[in-house]
Amino acid sequence: MSGQIQTKRLFAGEPEQKLDKKRVKSDQDKTPGEVDLEKLVFGGEDLADSAVFNDDVEEKEESSEDEQEDSLFYVDTERDGPDTAAIEESEESEESEVASEEEAAWEDDDMQNSRVALKATARTRKLRVEEDEDEVSGDVYEQRLRQQFEKINPAPKWASMDNDEADGILQSSLSLLSKKQALLPPNIIDIVRQRNANQEAPSQAVVQSVQFHPTASVLLTAGMDKTLRLFEVDGKENHKVQSIYFKDLPITTAQFIRQGQEVVVSGRRSWYYSVDVEKGKVTRINSNPKLKSLESMRGSAESDRLAFMSNSGQIHLVSARTKQFVHTLQMNGPVRDVSFTADGNYLWSIGLDNEVYQWDLRQNQCLTRWHDPTVFRPTCLQVSRDSSYYASGDDAGVINIYDTRLIESQPFVNVKPFKSISNLTTAIQGIKFNHSSELVAVYSRKKKDQLKLVHLPTATVFTNWPGSVSHLGHV
Repeated sequence: MSGQIQTKRLFAGEPEQKLDKKRVKSDQDKTPGEVDLEKLVFGGEDLADSAVFNDDVEEKEESSEDEQEDSLFYVDTERDGPDTAAIEESEESEESEVASEEEAAWEDDDMQNSRVALKATARTRKLRVEEDEDEVSGDVYEQRLRQQFEKINPAPKWASMDNDEADGILQSSLSLLSKKQALLPPNIIDIVRQRNANQEAPSQAVVQSVQFHPTASVLLTAGMDKTLRLFEVDGKENHKVQSIYFKDLPITTAQFIRQGQEVVVSGRRSWYYSVDVEKGKVTRINSNPKLKSLESMRGSAESDRLAFMSNSGQIHLVSARTKQFVHTLQMNGPVRDVSFTADGNYLWSIGLDNEVYQWDLRQNQCLTRWHDPTVFRPTCLQVSRDSSYYASGDDAGVINIYDTRLIESQPFVNVKPFKSISNLTTAIQGIKFNHSSELVAVYSRKKKDQLKLVHLPTATVFTNWPGSVSHLGHV
């Protein structure tokens, strides 16, 4: 990469190991019960073959096999608890007591005679009781598989109820038919302060982009220090997973695309970069020579589209997969912001002339547009995940929230918000809906602590946060 980019691999797989066919019980020799049980516990995949985060390739090569296994990044559903050996001993004693009372209806002699190598693969190494344990008999192997399955999938509370509690479940059908959900209160919200996400590697300049991975507990940060950083967010340590330095690109926008498989970063340059998260490959993409700056970019995690905005009213669509130009959407006025819908099939945009457009990306055409006279110089726009709301901000610090179900019944020049919020007094830079469309976060960079959370559908601002001791700084 011409020596301009310092990068590390994000994912690393464990090297494949050669097994002794005489000692290891192959999948063909296993009974159907063993194979089904392994699929229940491990999902039918070998952890050694799956892609996981790794910190450094050079350190991985120098480390031992056990150190490589510890450096893998994956989601472990097993919670911390008492000593595993003590739990297994107690479970074995309980099972032996039950076995003495009730004899098994059928036993497989081959299970005791067969041997299974626990050190053969990553998924069987976790079944060891002691570190130097190598082989176990088939029946012991089956027993440990069942124990591992019960740890990952504990029995529900209703299954452990006594007879009186169990009888009470069916006395009424109310709890089975009720769809009532716990809704957020409209005025007060509970906030728990967590450790800083980038505490291991703070940015050396203003952070311009922050985004969570769509499926993993990973957060990206990027800014004017030309560095993209990825962190594993666990609320405690928040280890840095990876950092990539771009010598020729101060970053203004960074986003996950293609279900989190890729990150695109752009800035005030006529080129941008693509980072393949799985392979750790960084690619520079040169855009249309007419586009002198690509700082205004939006991506969709669902669709195969990137949108680059220009002051001439054009929205340039690029394929997220091939990075080839697809189409240009033309607005009447300068583009201020765009927002993809959750399914990626539609794009909403707003211009400096207060006109809002709804585009169908499957046909690359405008479905509808309307004029909003209540907005003063729009700055940003965001659509909720369920597309039932959209919100816009302006230079005066006003946030307008709209019910999209009412727009179709209103005339073109008479679209009005159902709620305007003026708690902030400086220009709005960003709006974000949460996953359930119950919260809207709005912020401004012009003054410190300029962030508000709005409750939906009441459109009321939470009064208790941020407080006087929050110290958010310039958001």
